[in-house]
Amino acid sequence: MLRGALKLIALAFAVWIGLQFLWVTQAVMITAFLGVLLGVSLARPVDWLERMKIPRGLGAPVVLLVGIGILVGIGMAVAPQVAEQSKELTTALPKAIDQFEQWLNKAPVKVLGGGEPQQQQQQQPQQQAQAHGGQQQQQGAQEQQSGQEQQSGQGQGKPQPPQEQKQQGGGLREKLSGQFQSFSSILLGLLSSTFGALAGILIVLFLGMYIAIDPRTYRKGLMHLIPHANRERANELLTTLATVLRSWLVARLIAMVAIGIITTVALVALDVKAAIALGLLAGLLELIPFFGPIMSALPAIGIALADSPQKGLYVLILYILLQQIEGNLITPLILERRLDIPPVLTILAVSALGVVFGVLGMLIAEPLLAVCLVTAKMLYVQDVVGDDVKIRGQD
Repeated sequence: MLRGALKLIALAFAVWIGLQFLWVTQAVMITAFLGVLLGVSLARPVDWLERMKIPRGLGAPVVLLVGIGILVGIGMAVAPQVAEQSKELTTALPKAIDQFEQWLNKAPVKVLGGGEPQQQQQQQPQQQAQAHGGQQQQQGAQEQQSGQEQQSGQGQGKPQPPQEQKQQGGGLREKLSGQFQSFSSILLGLLSSTFGALAGILIVLFLGMYIAIDPRTYRKGLMHLIPHANRERANELLTTLATVLRSWLVARLIAMVAIGIITTVALVALDVKAAIALGLLAGLLELIPFFGPIMSALPAIGIALADSPQKGLYVLILYILLQQIEGNLITPLILERRLDIPPVLTILAVSALGVVFGVLGMLIAEPLLAVCLVTAKMLYVQDVVGDDVKIRGQD
């Protein structure tokens, strides 16, 4: 009895130590997962090159360099337009926020508890000033002239703080700027510094390349940790997981390209400023399920509102239609044919990992959820419960 209690305590302590270790090394674990995802994706074309009598040690770097070259070429082709439109985006977005704030100030919805709208409160002093007549205007002119004489005689004094500019500067734009800065600190996470971003990218690239060069070595290493009676099932699990991860990445890339092109063409048709930059942003944020399209819609709607409320309404309708196209056409045709992930679980996983790990957690949420679901279905539902569950990617 005592020995069983001690074993239970030791197991609980080991689990606690393991969780603490994972929390401290969360950056390394996320980087390792991204490297494995890249390596699994590179393994298929490297296998094809190996059948063409090209060694894996040469094929993996070639595939990686070709992929990087394609991305660099696309970036160089669209970089001038994106850079120019990004400048327009940074100048037009604050103007859109200011115009939206002015519209809110003019709207009568700010009346609370029987108070008067701000516009009427601003018009009352003007009407009272006009009612006084020419006598007060003359007195004001004399006081202004005497004030100018005193100012010229005293020299440059301390300027009074411009209250109107201070009130305008402390409005909606500054509040949104503060919120965006706090959001950016969470959004960037490990990518907060240039060195950290470059180091993380290089680590992911090298991990993916070495895994693609010799995946059998790492699989054999994992097999040595599993009893002989279960190695055949574990080998089948690893093969299925590799297929699922590869399918997810290909599906997401296709969805990103499709959404980016459709968004760019639609924004150009609506004559929205910085259409290419906004379309590129929509394509990149498509990597984050559900929340990415919402994040990409906000700046586009703001830019359109700067031109006219009608254009802002059209852009809002456009992004709603894009969300419907993604949910009812692209996701079923591309993702659901490759993965069996319930939407509710995806939303919960993206939300939870986003809160804990930031944007990197949101990026790995969907493939990590796919890995967990496939493992649970194969090792528990099929082997323990005994239900015949079909898993995509399983032979």
